[in-house]
Amino acid sequence: MKINRAYKPYLNDRHRINIFYGSAGSGKSRFIAQREILKHIKEPGHKSLILRKVGRTHRDSTFTEILTAINDTGQSGLFKAYKGDLRIVYTPHNSEFIFVGLDDPEKLKSISGITDAWLEEATEMSKDDFDQVDLRIRGEMGVHKQITLSFNPINVLHWIKKELFDRHDDDVTILKTTYKDNAFLDKKYIERLKKLKDKDIIKYNVYALGEWGVIGNLVYTNYLIKDFDKDSFNSYYNGLDWGYNDPAAGLRIGFKDDTIYICDEFYVRGKDNQGLQEEALQIFRQDDSITADSSEPKSIAEWNKAGWWNLRGAEKGKDSVKYGIKWIRERHIIIHPSCQNFINEIQGYSYRQDKNGNVLEEPVDFNNHLMDTMRYGLESVMNERNWAFA
Repeated sequence: MKINRAYKPYLNDRHRINIFYGSAGSGKSRFIAQREILKHIKEPGHKSLILRKVGRTHRDSTFTEILTAINDTGQSGLFKAYKGDLRIVYTPHNSEFIFVGLDDPEKLKSISGITDAWLEEATEMSKDDFDQVDLRIRGEMGVHKQITLSFNPINVLHWIKKELFDRHDDDVTILKTTYKDNAFLDKKYIERLKKLKDKDIIKYNVYALGEWGVIGNLVYTNYLIKDFDKDSFNSYYNGLDWGYNDPAAGLRIGFKDDTIYICDEFYVRGKDNQGLQEEALQIFRQDDSITADSSEPKSIAEWNKAGWWNLRGAEKGKDSVKYGIKWIRERHIIIHPSCQNFINEIQGYSYRQDKNGNVLEEPVDFNNHLMDTMRYGLESVMNERNWAFA
């Protein structure tokens, strides 16, 4: 198992709370997955709870990360993965990895005997979420108990900064890393991170340097996150953004009383067109009208040939991004709580700022896949209301 050098001293850390934070692409999740696997191999009696805010986001993130770490050990035959209920068992010790979303509190309550918890993307979670997990890891279980948090430090005002950084606690270990600490990172991704310095210094500090920051100059502040009946609309407006190393993204959008309702999403990496079509069926029907990024006509043709007859490319004019944003900003956006990736993006989607501090009328082209997808999906309703793209 190849472990990045910066993390090796923390393989056997015994503090109750471990925090791994820093830049995008720093290898935090890879290391935590490796460490969890080694715990199960070395010590009988572990039951690891892997948590994200929304349960279905595990499948293409932490679940895949743990499976990759298992393969790295060369002992994959000793692990049994249950993809249906997102559970992995290390058969020699009958120990478990259980993947749960905080959006399913009843399932969380039903799990007992937890020895470890990994809170991935912990900044998505509330202080109450953390406290509930902390209270569940108690009692004598024969192994060392530990809670691990991993995240990018997007907001210096977050409760994690106040409660776990600013207040000294001898039972908390904190490690900050950046992309420079990850020997396995794709070179193209490194270049993207470096280019943020010329696009937006605040995002560069957060996503490349791993510094705490406040993302300013937000594009959208006209949104509310709340529950609603996702199946109550007469028609839906659907968008699709291509990706492979970067995420591919899809949105199902309702529109009523001049209000935009973000109903369902998917957000996946490493899928070819066939795999992406299977993912899309989770939120779309094959005969749905879908507007996709027009930059990949070959992909559009492949989807059409596979039976997605109503998928077409977006009408990208030179000012379509600016005009699309203006149209969306003039309406209310209601986001269903299950669309966590959309929430993450909209909370950090900001306008560029030049080296002199001037805010430009151009959003930063980074972590904006679902923001683009929203514009694509709403293109037809914009046109219905005589909205002309330049």
